[in-house]
Amino acid sequence: MEVNLSLKNYLSVTVILASPTLGSRPPKKNFVEVTELTDITYTSNLVKLRPGHINVVLVLTDASKNVLLSKFAKEVYSFTGSLTLHYSFLNADKHREWMDSVLEFAQDSMQVESDEEDADHKVDYTGYVLALNGHKKYFCLFKPVYTGDDLGGRSSDEGGAGGGSRSRSVSREEQPRKHNPRSTSTLQIHHKLDRLGLWMERLMEGTLPRHYIPAWPGLDKITANK
Repeated sequence: MEVNLSLKNYLSVTVILASPTLGSRPPKKNFVEVTELTDITYTSNLVKLRPGHINVVLVLTDASKNVLLSKFAKEVYSFTGSLTLHYSFLNADKHREWMDSVLEFAQDSMQVESDEEDADHKVDYTGYVLALNGHKKYFCLFKPVYTGDDLGGRSSDEGGAGGGSRSRSVSREEQPRKHNPRSTSTLQIHHKLDRLGLWMERLMEGTLPRHYIPAWPGLDKITANK
């Protein structure tokens, strides 16, 4: 099934919501093939993913699905010529427990969020992207980077360019003193994936931090909440 999710002023890229099994066919012009990561696709698209292949997974919600898939397609489009990269999305509304389990192995990267969230609020995973190497059991993590006057200019070590010399610094004056989780409802959601393209470049270079995991969480963690 093909869904045109292009945004105004963005490159028009059609997202193909693919069949459950990852294909190896050459990419078509203006198409990004995206498979939903569910209990049905979990084994073939991650646990038994071929050696040397990586599944780049966008985390979204029901409310943000169309907007984020469109921006995701724009950011990764130039990398679709690689036959070792595959693209999926994970619905956090259904599979938040799986995200919690995986990100336990990226505690250093998640510490800032943990410090900012109080006991009444959970980390918002919307806009996170994980590059999963199923065979070698590691993942690289992209965390949303907020840009623009209304978004506070917040950045992270692994968001955007993934840290390093190409990251754009943000002055303390530009940063909000306190992060309000509820303010995310006022954000332009597509800005969450700003600089994902730079992160993808570092993924291809092999220079992103890697978080190793002893074993991928079981199917009980990916099964949708009932």
